[in-house]
Amino acid sequence: MMDLNLSPRLKTIAQSIKNCNIVADIGSDHAYLPIYLIKTGKANKAIATDINEGPAEISKKRIKKYGLDGLIQVRVGNGLSVINEDEADIIVIAGMGGILIKDILEAGITIAKNANQIILQPMRDSRILIKWLIDNSFEIIGGEVIKEDNKFYEIIWTRFKEEHTCQNNVVKNEVYYYKNTDTLHEYIDKKINEYKKIIDQIKATNEGNNQMRLEECIKELNGYREAKQWHSLNAEQ
Repeated sequence: MMDLNLSPRLKTIAQSIKNCNIVADIGSDHAYLPIYLIKTGKANKAIATDINEGPAEISKKRIKKYGLDGLIQVRVGNGLSVINEDEADIIVIAGMGGILIKDILEAGITIAKNANQIILQPMRDSRILIKWLIDNSFEIIGGEVIKEDNKFYEIIWTRFKEEHTCQNNVVKNEVYYYKNTDTLHEYIDKKINEYKKIIDQIKATNEGNNQMRLEECIKELNGYREAKQWHSLNAEQ
């Protein structure tokens, strides 16, 4: 068995990939995922990209160590600009902020639309990312919340689908799309407690200019409460 251990986040992504011809890992973080996918036979070839030369060189050395330099290409460049149209069956963008991921997809929209599947792991701003996906006719295939080192991370599976829209084109809450697990319920409870504390703090300051922020937090709190009830009902069915 190989000695390359993936983090829970990357392992969840890797396990979801099957029979891929070419996978492109954008911002590859030293090519851990591409190496794993090739070594386990989940992908035939891979592209590992990075915006900086330094990490790209580390990726090249690691790929060579595993004897995979003929199967994994390392490319230096911004986002999807280094991927050719129709080249990648699956695109992975993990470990970046949701707004940056959105910007990467927007800048390389033609390449993103041509992929069979896109796997995203935003570090924050997942709702903004999901809203952009839906507004641009990307179908949310699924999602999952993973707990790693006592932190929660969201993973989104998506693909372009012509004229695909969400009902009323509104994302009520990103967690409605996520796999119903104990980790998801724990994550929702954490978000509920976080917003309760923020609301109490805003009310304690009693400053008029915080009214908009207070309303936003109450809306978020109610959204997570609704999501908790929705997921709880679906778990019972």
